[in-house]
This record gives sequence, C-alpha cells and structure tokens, in this order.
Amino acid sequence: MIRSLAPDELPWFLSQAYRFSGHSDPTGFALRSIKHLRDAEIEADHCFVLIENREAVAGVYVVGPNKGEDDLNLYLANPWYTHDEAELERLLRQVFARFHYEAVHFPLYYLAKEHITLFEAPFRRLGFFLEDTCDLRFELSDLPPLGIPILLEAWTYIADDLFAETFTQAEQAPVSEEYWAWLKRWRGPFQPDFWFLGRETLDQDPIGYGFFGAHKLGIDGIYYLTAIGTLAEHRHSSEMLRRLVLSCMHELASQSPLGRIETSLSMKDPKLVQIFASLGFEIANRYPKFIKRPS
Repeated sequence: MIRSLAPDELPWFLSQAYRFSGHSDPTGFALRSIKHLRDAEIEADHCFVLIENREAVAGVYVVGPNKGEDDLNLYLANPWYTHDEAELERLLRQVFARFHYEAVHFPLYYLAKEHITLFEAPFRRLGFFLEDTCDLRFELSDLPPLGIPILLEAWTYIADDLFAETFTQAEQAPVSEEYWAWLKRWRGPFQPDFWFLGRETLDQDPIGYGFFGAHKLGIDGIYYLTAIGTLAEHRHSSEMLRRLVLSCMHELASQSPLGRIETSLSMKDPKLVQIFASLGFEIANRYPKFIKRPS
C-alpha cells in the first residue's frame, strides 16, 4: 500500500531522499531544510511512501493538478528506494493511479550521472524519456531591433486544423488529439491570443508557428513559450526562425514593455538554444529530466 506522511515524518523522508542521492550529511541537511518550509502539513501531503512487509521501501514527492485546473502536469521530486528499483516502479504506478494528469515531469537537478542511472530503468519502463533541458528567459525591455517582420495570425476556432497541420509539418511527426489538447493547456488555461502562425505575406502559406501563454498580463506581464518552429523548407538557415522569434517578441512587448518571456528547450537541438542565446535570451539553468508526454 502507499500513504502520505505526517508532518513530523518529513525529516526522515528527506534524509532518505538525500542519502539516496549521495549527500554527505543527509540527516543534517534534511533538518536544515525543514526550517525553511512554509507549511509542513501541506508538504507532508505531497510525500508518498510504499509500505511492504511493514517497511517503507520507496518514496517520492508529488505535485499534481488541483481539481478543475487546466494545467494537468504532474511533477516528481526526491524519489528513493531501499532494496531495488522495482520498489520505486511499484510506488509510481500506484501514485499515478491517484491523479488525473496528461504529462509527468521529473527534473534531475544537481544529481550526479551515477545517481541518475539508478532511476533510468524504472522510468523507461513507465514510458518516460530522458532529455537534457535548458531554461531560458528574456526581459522584453531589452528588445533587439525587429528587422524584417513575420506577419502573425492568432488562433481561432476555424483555424485550429491549419494550426495543427502547420505544427505537424514543422515537427515532422503526427500529433494526437490528446497531445494537442495538452499543448494548449501547457501551464494553465488555453490563451488563443498568444498562439500564432507566421506568414511572410498575407497571401502565402504559413512558414511556422509560435505558441505562448501568460502567467501574468499587463505592463510587466510574464509569458511562457510553449513551442516554436519553422517548416522544413526554411531550415537551411536560421534566418527564418530568428525572424519568427523576433516578431513574436515584439508582439508581446507591445502589450508588456517591461515584461518577461520564459521557456524550456530540449538540448537535443543545441542550434535552437544558440539561436535564442544570440537574440539575448539568458540561460538560467541546464539539467536532465525524465518526461512522459501524451502519446
């Protein structure tokens, strides 16, 4: 069976996780960490352990969607197991059955490679992929010149098929209805005003897409880039993608001149990260993560 924790069990849980990840002083670090928690009772509710033969053999920290939320992403942290990796797999299967979710994320911050390999087999059996990820951000007050703009067309209901077709052509892979719905609600309610198709002229077919959302609107709005890309015929150079990204940046800056754009990019295409860096995006963090997206 699995259960969550009582607040007074948090130091033990964290020490188990820190010990598993190779920390030199897991108990001491756990006790110091507890002092910085705002609400130990809430944090304890996020911790799950697997009990077998009256022993806690695996644990994980879980942040899941609240009832009625559009963001149906599940986030994991601090997993550990006592005897073998199958214990963690059994725990995760039971945890996943408790939540309504569309995707699961397990970022591997600060873990050495030898400790990451301890998780690889159970997570792959559960359908996860391991990706190197890069978090970036850009302050819209530092906007570079636009140059030759790309015309942006916002999403409408009647254009949804064209948006999906453009995305499919750009990514060169089919997109399921489940994946498309998840993409729209990537970090919250779907915001069609920030989903764009790009065209060189009004009478030409789209050259690519840029999908954004907003955590906050106004002069200092905070936007997130969900996905952006150009069709294959425009990938012989980076120029078209640069124009598309810049046009989107200027569109958002027109609404939030003191705002910020945040995004996470996969390092499987390092050229994409280089393009964003050349436009002034600051690399905030690099880390591997296990991720399971809708099929």
